[in-house]
Amino acid sequence: MLNRFVKSEFGKNVVTLMTGTTIAQILPVALTPVLTRLFSPEEFGAFAFFASIISILLVFSSGRYEQAIVLPKEDKDAINILGLCFSLLGIMTVLLYAILFVFHNAFVELINATALAQWLWVIPLTLLFAGSYRILTFWSNRKKRFKGTSNSMIAQTTGRITTQFAGGIAKFGLLESWKKLTAFFGEMFNKTYVLPQGIDPIGIGALVLSLIVGFFAGTLTLLIRFIRDDRQLLQLVSLKDMKKQAKTHDKFPKINAFHALTDEFKNVGVNTTILYVFSESILGFYSMTFRVLRAPLTVIGNSFAQVFYQRAAELHANQQSFLYLVNKTVKRLFLIALPIFTVILIFGPDLFAFVLGDKWRTAGEFTQYLTPWLFLNFVISPIQQVAIILNRQGSLFLLALVGNAIIFFSILIGSFVFNDIKTGFLILSILQIFYYLYVYLWIRRIAQKAH
Repeated sequence: MLNRFVKSEFGKNVVTLMTGTTIAQILPVALTPVLTRLFSPEEFGAFAFFASIISILLVFSSGRYEQAIVLPKEDKDAINILGLCFSLLGIMTVLLYAILFVFHNAFVELINATALAQWLWVIPLTLLFAGSYRILTFWSNRKKRFKGTSNSMIAQTTGRITTQFAGGIAKFGLLESWKKLTAFFGEMFNKTYVLPQGIDPIGIGALVLSLIVGFFAGTLTLLIRFIRDDRQLLQLVSLKDMKKQAKTHDKFPKINAFHALTDEFKNVGVNTTILYVFSESILGFYSMTFRVLRAPLTVIGNSFAQVFYQRAAELHANQQSFLYLVNKTVKRLFLIALPIFTVILIFGPDLFAFVLGDKWRTAGEFTQYLTPWLFLNFVISPIQQVAIILNRQGSLFLLALVGNAIIFFSILIGSFVFNDIKTGFLILSILQIFYYLYVYLWIRRIAQKAH
């Protein structure tokens, strides 16, 4: 079965993306034990909050029209959607700078995060690069340039992690002396080494800048290929056709954008609740749990998701059934994920303590409670794109509201009723098992009825 999968076009595209993504993940995984000794849980928590702001704004940056780039049969329609996306992104960037110019101080007081005050000014720039990277990734996938998408992942991750590493070293004043640097790394993994605490201006600055550098590097990689191979298509872009495509795919800003927005508000709500009830360090542990568990999700899950979306959209455009593709994708992801998440479920705390340092054992304990949820999320998430292809965004949005409510209220119950975040995680995972079972059956049903 594995041999047939690798030889198929779908399998080759997945392997291409997985190869690039795996390479892109080697550096962050290898440096995670170092980064957790250079940056404190509080700094990772503040950075997670900054990143969540970017994620929310990214929902509106191009009206979610970037997801429609893959759908049209003709490149003329797709290039006008791309033009529409960049037009909206440019307007959003300028508008954000104007808002920050007027309301910067009020916003700092509102979020109560003085450590991020000076870095709010780079939010529009970060959004510009993040939005451009996302738009060009969908274009690359439409053209089946999965190798180019892989290269952009490598560039994005390398730029981000390199900046974090250099910033962490600068935080301790080690850039000027090679002798001090080697001595520092010699002491870093000793049991006597004191892990950093609190928020250092250089530390949080390095983490924020790493996001900008990473998205810029990824965008540049994709943009070079676009200019080389597709710039002639820009002649087909017109205001009239952009308006036509905006109307044709108007469910993306009307429904899909609000779907994504509720996802991000859920993330912000969970982060805010944990920060309010517990502390920045607990939020840092929670953030690190996702950082580590997302490694297998990013390497494998995103590769399957991108190839599945392109292939299923292509089959649908040609009036062909893709139910078999849904079933095979779920089966393959289940078999791939089971051993990975089983190891994490059993050995999570010990693995975190051994690799990241004993202070991070709590994050490992969190993984044991969250693994069932993230396992099912990994297996089912790629096929949820069927609803987008079949123009069933409204139904998917309602399902997402239920899923997000389960997550948010589980954390609230654990925090305010039991005053124990782990109890909240346990409730969350149990409820998500039933939720994802229903989502899977619904996706199969609408895919079966489509053709």
